[in-house]
Amino acid sequence: MTPALSDVFAAIAHKRLVQVDLPNKGSNQHELNASTALREFFNTGETLKAPITWHLFQDDQEPLLEIGDLTFYDARAKSAERTGRSEWRIYYTGDFLSNCEEGDELVLIKTIDGAYHGMVFQAGSAQLRAARILFGIGESGEQIQLLPADHIGQQKLELIRREILASLDIEVQTPVVESDMDIVLAKFGKRFPTTREMSEFARSQTDLGTRDPDDALLAWVDREEQLFRALEEVIIKDRIREGFAEVDDFISYSLSVQNRRKSRMGHALQHHLAAVFTGSGVQFEEQVRTEGGNKPDFIFPGALQYRDPGFPEDSLLMLGVKSSAKDRWRQILPEAERIKNKHLCTLEHGISENQTRQMQQMSVTLVIPEGIHPTYSDDQRRTLLNLGAFIELVRSRQS
Repeated sequence: MTPALSDVFAAIAHKRLVQVDLPNKGSNQHELNASTALREFFNTGETLKAPITWHLFQDDQEPLLEIGDLTFYDARAKSAERTGRSEWRIYYTGDFLSNCEEGDELVLIKTIDGAYHGMVFQAGSAQLRAARILFGIGESGEQIQLLPADHIGQQKLELIRREILASLDIEVQTPVVESDMDIVLAKFGKRFPTTREMSEFARSQTDLGTRDPDDALLAWVDREEQLFRALEEVIIKDRIREGFAEVDDFISYSLSVQNRRKSRMGHALQHHLAAVFTGSGVQFEEQVRTEGGNKPDFIFPGALQYRDPGFPEDSLLMLGVKSSAKDRWRQILPEAERIKNKHLCTLEHGISENQTRQMQQMSVTLVIPEGIHPTYSDDQRRTLLNLGAFIELVRSRQS
């Protein structure tokens, strides 16, 4: 069973920031007007004090982070018994919200471990679109709104939500399904298989009710990620139990885990794309050597045609593959010099409009599975291809 947001977060609330919320921009206070509904968020009707980690997410900038304290209290506590009225507020230390602007959106979360985070997303940003998909929220109002518990439980942590969650850099771990551990142990034992073996096994473990290429690709990558993390859970836990003699040994092992994750995701995406292309009946070759020793991930139709100067250039296509593309998309520019208009397939959610404009200027077209398109603006989506559209383009060139 796929884990849900409720396996990670105990409570979620959100609001649109207005001028009165912002220190030095309309407020001399360090308070947010709350509501009685937030007693459910904090799970108390009493004054509560706790640390909170603030995050500010803006396109094309490193997130800002600050640790402070909050106090949830009833400003009318002294008169509440007499008047029957309460006025709940959140007081916080520090000036973090002075970094924010009117119209930015605040999401307050409490993890299942009881840690509090205040995440602010720049208005109109790709980061905000991604956050709305992650939490399953629409437009926020000026008042704090609490997400119902059943809503949080319905937001399944499928691939796109896990990727968005990982990008927020919150110290939470997506639960591993125990039955997946049994499946991978029965297949591979306590060893990491090759990336090709793992990809083939993931496809065999995926029951697709559709042959839509976009759905298939995301389903296969999602399933492989689940199975890999299950195997990782077993192998790495055993290694941690053994202990480390030196701090450097632990750091070295930790880096090897991170590098394996990054490298495996890129290989997985390429393996599953090859399976999609094979199933679609288009002609292609992988890792064809071109000028300067470059090896594009995919050439359509293949090496023979690419190296034949008499083969028309407008019948050639290349597809680079980067699981994350924000800082790496330029790497494909020198590959396949005969092909001026290049395509790049990525699982990156919500690349900023500034970066996608740069890609267009360099004749790079993004190929992104349809399920990730909602993290892009309407203007950006007019320039994107989904995988199905790219395959139709390949077919038209090969017809």
